[in-house]
Amino acid sequence: MAFEPIAGRPTAVVIGNHTQGLGIVRSAGTAGWATWVVNDHVVSLARFSRYLSGYRLLRRGTLTDLDNPAAVEELCRTLLDLPVSTGSVLFGVNEDITRFIFCNRERLSVKYHIPNVALDQIYDKYRFNNLLPETARIDTRLFAEGDRDIADPDRFIVKGRQGNAFRRITGAKAMPLLEFKERYAASVCRELGASEILVQRLVTSDRPVLSVCAFSVDGQVQSSFQYEKLRQHPNQFGTGTYLRSTAVDGVRATAGEVLRRMAFTGISELEFIHDSESGGYKIIEMNPRTWKSTHFAAQCGANLVDAYLTYAASGECPSGSAHAVDRYWVDLATDIPQLIRSRQFGPYHVGFHECSWTSSDPLPGLALWTLFPVIAIEHLWTVLCAAHMRRAAGVRQSEVAR
Repeated sequence: MAFEPIAGRPTAVVIGNHTQGLGIVRSAGTAGWATWVVNDHVVSLARFSRYLSGYRLLRRGTLTDLDNPAAVEELCRTLLDLPVSTGSVLFGVNEDITRFIFCNRERLSVKYHIPNVALDQIYDKYRFNNLLPETARIDTRLFAEGDRDIADPDRFIVKGRQGNAFRRITGAKAMPLLEFKERYAASVCRELGASEILVQRLVTSDRPVLSVCAFSVDGQVQSSFQYEKLRQHPNQFGTGTYLRSTAVDGVRATAGEVLRRMAFTGISELEFIHDSESGGYKIIEMNPRTWKSTHFAAQCGANLVDAYLTYAASGECPSGSAHAVDRYWVDLATDIPQLIRSRQFGPYHVGFHECSWTSSDPLPGLALWTLFPVIAIEHLWTVLCAAHMRRAAGVRQSEVAR
């Protein structure tokens, strides 16, 4: 039976796609909310979902070029032209899109519910780290400060201070300090500046990275979910490919304290790592948005997307119930290659949830495995188009400066 949008209620509007966008669409759709996706890819997994109400295609490369005023204008116009109810909710799938929503909230607020949160303090990982409880902080400094007090550089990593620019240039979310200095420092500093690069102590741990995900209102947690990364790609600093739902009281309390300090409203994910030296948990970073395995939370009984839409519609916060633990989730498209690379061939746990496949909404999973080459080619073409647009914008700025 085709999905029928519920008239007069907020719509979940996803900006961007792939697996996270599909997870948001499914989380909203299974709870009865209408869903739209705005994306710059023709082939999109969410486009095949039975829960999708509408799809709007942007100019190719728009979502990877949001430093360009022309791209910002196109996305704003597209969002304001969507046939959705006032008070609908925007869901960005990465840091740059989330920041776009924050920076254009006055214009977009005529149609969308956008909480007034201090996103600039979260987006800037250096500022955010300094706001954390001292026991949860990781030793972090700016690359511009040089090698002061670093007696063991092999125990430090480097990553971008904000946004995805560091990853676009290096191809990695983070990397060892020594590798960065040898291969990338000159080019990255030239393009970003040394003050936009963070140097952070590498925390050694014998436990998986743990995430505490929550929907909160004014810093008060209404519903939460936890999972740990049993495997990730790349092996360090990567995105989870095989996950297990869990519940650790101590980290939930720390996450709640951080959200209260920031009076945060919305969906968030705080990443923790257990420090073998101190014996406590440290906070790696905060994503003020949904994450790749968003629908896994709903499958475990904590539908944070539904909680957010319910709050946007009525101002009421549904009471959060405990989520199921010891359930498993896997993204086979990334986990199988990871198993091959690491030469691990252990079996999956019975009854695991798969990222793109579910029997109640089978077409996105079928599309992934049959159209995978097309998806990969389109992604590469989009990256190349975005790079061309950035170069063209740089040339225009140089001509204006002259």
